[in-house]
Amino acid sequence: MSESTRDHVFAATHFFLGPTNFLVLRLPARWEVRIGRNPSEVDYSTQLGDVRWASEGRAAGLLLDPVERRAVELEIRTARGPLRPDRMEEKESGTCRVGGHAANFTLGEVPVGLTRRRRIRALDISFRCEATQRNVRLRFLSRCSMGELHALMPSLEGARCH
Repeated sequence: MSESTRDHVFAATHFFLGPTNFLVLRLPARWEVRIGRNPSEVDYSTQLGDVRWASEGRAAGLLLDPVERRAVELEIRTARGPLRPDRMEEKESGTCRVGGHAANFTLGEVPVGLTRRRRIRALDISFRCEATQRNVRLRFLSRCSMGELHALMPSLEGARCH
């Protein structure tokens, strides 16, 4: 029996414009999403049907799995032009699917902290959405194992970016 899922909307709100979506992420129902450490910012947006999508901006969220007692930080970046990848010590790379789009992923470790000596595991996924004319990069950061980060990728197939 497959596990039930729930959609989580990552968006920024504006007093006059209303909500602007970055991504709708489908996760197992037991997962919770909290506000990330940095506020969402939208520099440019595009209207597609009834929904406004961030064509250039950044958002963050904290994904919590209370059953497995793990937390994963999610950073979302969107841009109309190319997105420069951040530094990462690469362990594995390949392709996957995100919301019907072909995507590239890199699994590895990134330096964190003031002295940049400490390392944390990261999963970077980037793809192009032609419907909204934007590039999207998702970065999952966690202290969990590489295998647990890799296990997040099948749920990304149900994500919506337009």
